[in-house]
Amino acid sequence: MDIGLLTFCAAKPGESQAECYAATFNEIVCADETGWDAVWTGGVPLRGNVSHPLLMAAAIAGRTRRIRIGTAVHLPHLRAPGERFTTDVPDGASSIDRRGPAGEAYRYVLEHMPPADPLQIAEQIAMIDQVSEGRFVYGAGGNTIGDARRRNHFFEFLAVMKQAWSEEHFSGFQGEFYEYPALPAGSGVMPKPVQKPYPPILLPLDSQQSFGPMGTMGYRIAIGGGSSHNERGDAVLREDVRQYRQAWEDAGHPGDAKVVIRISTYVAATQAEANRAMGTASTAERRHGTDLFGTPGEVVERIHQLRTDFGADEIMCTMLSRSLSREDVLRSIRLIAEDVIPRIP
Repeated sequence: MDIGLLTFCAAKPGESQAECYAATFNEIVCADETGWDAVWTGGVPLRGNVSHPLLMAAAIAGRTRRIRIGTAVHLPHLRAPGERFTTDVPDGASSIDRRGPAGEAYRYVLEHMPPADPLQIAEQIAMIDQVSEGRFVYGAGGNTIGDARRRNHFFEFLAVMKQAWSEEHFSGFQGEFYEYPALPAGSGVMPKPVQKPYPPILLPLDSQQSFGPMGTMGYRIAIGGGSSHNERGDAVLREDVRQYRQAWEDAGHPGDAKVVIRISTYVAATQAEANRAMGTASTAERRHGTDLFGTPGEVVERIHQLRTDFGADEIMCTMLSRSLSREDVLRSIRLIAEDVIPRIP
């Protein structure tokens, strides 16, 4: 099992933006040097310091040497002709999954910024894969909750990119949302990624209806664990993952289906130190609440449980609590490298 670090370059109280970037890269380099398997970065335009995760991934590639680099997630701006967006979303409806100020920011981006072009994004991703020497994983989302048409739009966006990466000379694409003629002689989608036929693609799942189709299409998936994006609970999620793996097998994809679990994490040398850093909840309450919280031994036990319950292939650790200082985060990164990763085969 792999262990990855998720960062949004979120500023701690009193930090300037420059201090936040410096501290975030310090944590990423620490993870790279101490043996973590992956680092993941995500963000949303107008909502934080990482307005474009692909740019952040390229910056990480220049500062690291061995760790895998992923986006969690990149949100390409998808807008079909005549499509409008709202932050007042009825239950089960579409377009945007947030209300209030966050939803307003999403709507502004989706309505007023140019839609993403899959050929251009394919070239940007291939550049990251080249400069990182084949270490990139493309995690993406399409704001498709409850909207079959936007889901089809998102999958067609991915299909254009996969074709552009796979073909030596792009032969053109005809779909519902994208139409490209074959490229003229002497031009091409450049560069090509190091990984063949293209970098792994990881998609987050947020509804039961998506698990089967993801397995059928052969995509890696990311799910929430513990208190992180897991509103329906572990029991329902276990059945969702079972359906995903069955759909993968039924479709005849080579290899095994891949499941990454995002989960809130903090590891300390003692229970007292963990409680001090994370607040008043006891270690037992945190553990039974299913987050990765506590001493190395407790966290190893919980990770083994996640592997048993979900067949997890990777844990995506997020240390976003505002109660954690930069020193707390660095201590936790080092402790996971020293006392957790060696005990997770």
